[in-house]
Amino acid sequence: MVLTRFRGQRGRLRGMLATTKQLIAHVLRRTTFGPFPGQVEAMAPMGVSGVIDEILSRPPVSLANPPDLSNDSSDAPVKWWLDQMNDREAGIHEKMTWFLHGIVTISHDKVFWWAVEWEAHKLLRKHALGNYRTMLKKLTVSPAMLVYLDGSWSTVQGPNENYSRELQELFSIGQPLVTEQNVRNGALGLAGWYVDWETATAHFIDEPWASLRSNQKVRFLGKQVYRYNEVVDAACDHPAMPRFIAAKLWYQLVGTKPSAARLDALAATYRASNLSNRKLVEAIVRDPVFLQKRFTRPRYPVEWVVAAMTAMGMGTDRQRQVDLLWEMGNLPFYPPSVAGWPVGLRWLSPAMALIKAAAAVDSPAIAEVADAPDPIAAALRRCSIYEVTDRTRSALQLVVSGPDKLTNPTKRAKVLLALCLASPEFALA
Repeated sequence: MVLTRFRGQRGRLRGMLATTKQLIAHVLRRTTFGPFPGQVEAMAPMGVSGVIDEILSRPPVSLANPPDLSNDSSDAPVKWWLDQMNDREAGIHEKMTWFLHGIVTISHDKVFWWAVEWEAHKLLRKHALGNYRTMLKKLTVSPAMLVYLDGSWSTVQGPNENYSRELQELFSIGQPLVTEQNVRNGALGLAGWYVDWETATAHFIDEPWASLRSNQKVRFLGKQVYRYNEVVDAACDHPAMPRFIAAKLWYQLVGTKPSAARLDALAATYRASNLSNRKLVEAIVRDPVFLQKRFTRPRYPVEWVVAAMTAMGMGTDRQRQVDLLWEMGNLPFYPPSVAGWPVGLRWLSPAMALIKAAAAVDSPAIAEVADAPDPIAAALRRCSIYEVTDRTRSALQLVVSGPDKLTNPTKRAKVLLALCLASPEFALA
C-alpha cells in the first residue's frame, strides 16, 4: 500500500525536526486545496503559527457572482465551486464547506434542480464556521433537502422515514445509537412540509392530517417533540453528537482516529461552544498533534486535482478538472450516496495512480522544469513537495542520471512531473 510504503521510507524523516516549509506545506494541504506553486515560499516569512493564524482568519469567498442556475443539465455550479477551491486566497472556510458537503449531503443526481441546491449550498457556506445546529435546522426544511430525502409531502398519515434516519445515522449521533422507534417518531415530528415547484420554496402544512399537534408530542432521543426544530434540537443535544462530528473533523484535518481522551476534550469544547464549527476547527488545528501527523491520510481526488492541475499550469482549465473528478468519483455536488464519499485507502488504488500519472502528460509547467538548471528540484518545487523519501528521490534521479536517463529536456521534464504527481508525497495529505 502507498501509505505503508511511504511511512516506512519516512522513518528517518520523523526522527528529524521538520523544516518551516515542510510544516507550512502540511498546513496548506490540510486547511486549503493547495499548496500552489510558490505559495509556501511566499508564506514562509510568517512562520508556521503565522500561517495558521492567516488561514483561520481569511474571510469566505464572495457570492456576488453566482453560477448560472438556469440549465439543470449544465455543470456551471460545479465549475463555480472549483473556482473557489482554486483561489489562492481561500482559507479554512472553503475546506469546511467541502467537509460539510460530505456530511450533510445533497446530490444533483437526484434533486436535479440547481436553483434549490444553490440555496442549500449557500447555507453550508454561511454556517461552515458557524453553528452546526443552526445550519442543520435550516437545511432540514430547505427545498433541496426535502426533495433529496423525500421529506416533501411527508405527513403524519404517511410519514417518510428517510430524513429522520439519516439525521441520526449520518448527521448527528451515528448509526449504532439509532433505534427504529426513534426513526418513526422523528419522522412524525418532521412531517408536514412540501416543496412548491413553481416558486422553489418550502411550506409547512399546519393541518391535523399533515403534522402533529402540540398535544400529540412523541418521544424522540429522550425528548418530547412535535416540530422539526425540536427534532433537530434533540439530535444536537444528544451526548454522542459532539463526539460524532468531532471525530469526523479530526480525521479530515489530522488523518488519524483521535485518542479517547483527546476526543473527550474536543467534544467538551464543541458542546461548550454550543456547536461552534470555528471553535472545533481551531481546537484541532492548534493541537500539537496536528503538525505531527503529516501524510497520514490520502489526498482525496478533489484535493489532488485542484493542487495537481495548478502545479501543471492548468489551474484554470475547469472542464479538465470536472472530467478528472468525474472519472475519479469525487465530483462536487455529486456524492455517491447520502453517506457522502468514503474515506480511507481506496483513494490510493492502482487505478487512481494511473489516472493521476496520465494527467501529467501535457502541461504548460513542463517548459519551466525543462529549462531549470536542476530539473528534479524544479519539479519538486512546482508540486510543493518538501519532504521526499529515498525511494521517490531515487526514481527521479534515474530519469536524470540513470542507465536509461532521458536526455531530451522536454521528455525528461514530462516524466519528472508525472512521477512527482503520482508519488506518495503528492498522493497523501
